[in-house]
Order: sequence, then structure tokens, then C-alpha cells
Amino acid sequence: MDQPFDRDSLYVLRATMEAHAVQAGLPEGRTSDLVLAVHELATNVILHGSGAGRVRMLAVDGLLRCEVIDSRATAATRETPPWPYEYGHGLWIVRSLGDLHSVTRGPGGTVATIGFAVPEAGRPSFRLLQHERDGTVTLRLIGDLDQTTSGDLVAAVQALLKVRAAGRLVLDLGGMTYWDSTGIAALLSVQERVSAVPGAALTLSGLSGDFRRRLDALSFQPLSYDEPAG
Repeated sequence: MDQPFDRDSLYVLRATMEAHAVQAGLPEGRTSDLVLAVHELATNVILHGSGAGRVRMLAVDGLLRCEVIDSRATAATRETPPWPYEYGHGLWIVRSLGDLHSVTRGPGGTVATIGFAVPEAGRPSFRLLQHERDGTVTLRLIGDLDQTTSGDLVAAVQALLKVRAAGRLVLDLGGMTYWDSTGIAALLSVQERVSAVPGAALTLSGLSGDFRRRLDALSFQPLSYDEPAG
């Protein structure tokens, strides 16, 4: 995909991105994340840049790579340091959602790049396996944690809290195969619900270092983990 945009064509751009992302194999929830992120970058071009630009989308090595280009030139090409952003603002959202993000500026303009990993086919169906040992209840999540399954996780934790008003709950995410922003929201919601119950505590295990850093950046309160960050 290679499409120009301006203030009057953002709707068409969003629809085109959605169609291409789905065709490339990105699940529905992550497609929504991609559309939101690219829309934020394009809006920055319109409000703070030249007012118009292009979006290029390319599937490369399991990654759906989107480049938002503002053709207004700058003096020299360079890779910028990590993006400056404020909590809750557009660039903060973009950086939180994407699996890859960078900005380069030069004579050809500014290129903001964001990438989304395309999941492998044949992923296992969503399951929650529960077992208890020495007073600790462990919920092991297998499969995708997304807009289809996140409600099941929240409901399972709510049911446990009704039966066990106190105690330690371990949420094992080692079997999680894919996620979207709805899944992250579900994890943060579970943390808030457990924290609101006196004597209850939630510990997360089986997370990659990257996913843990995302949660830490998005959470309003400290999260507890079974292992150090990788």
C-alpha cells in the first residue's frame, strides 16, 4: 500500500489501512491498534507538519511495517533518540501499541515508522487452566489474549475473587501466543480488581521482557512479577 493523505482523506486512509492489514493476516484487534497508531501519526503531520503526506505499508519478515511520511525537508538525515511523549498523548499511544517504532528526518522529509508483528497460523485455542497449591491459585492462559477472549479472563478472575476474598493469585502468561490493546486493558483491569480486595495479591509470570515493559509503562500502579525483567 502507498497512499497520500491530507486533512480531508483520513477516513479513506483508515479504511484502506484496515483492508490491507486484514489481508496481510493481522487479527482484528491488532488491526484496530494499527489503524489508531497510523491515524495519530498522520494527524501529527496534518497539525504540526506540512499538512499532507503519504503512508506506505509493507509486510516484511513477519512484520507489517507502516511508514508515515511528511515530505517537508530537514537539513540532515539522522535516527532520532527515543520519541518524546507525554502520558496519554498520541505519540505515547503509538509507542505503546507498536512492536517497532522509529523516526528519521532528512532532505526527503520525516518518516515515522511503526511495525506490528503478524501472528503465525495454527495458534492454539484460548484456554484458562486453573490449579491450586499451598494456598496459591494459578491461572494459566493459553492462546490469544485479545478483544474476543479478554472478557473471559476478567470474568474468571472475578469469579475467583468471589470464592476466595483473599490470597495470592498467579496469572501465568507463558502460553499467551498473541495480544492486542484490549488484552492489555484486561490485564490492567484484573490488577485493579485484585488490588481492591483486602488481602488479595496478583503476580504475573511467564512474560517476555518487552511485554513486561509495556505493562509497566501503561499501568497506574506497580505490578508484581515472578521473575526479573529480561
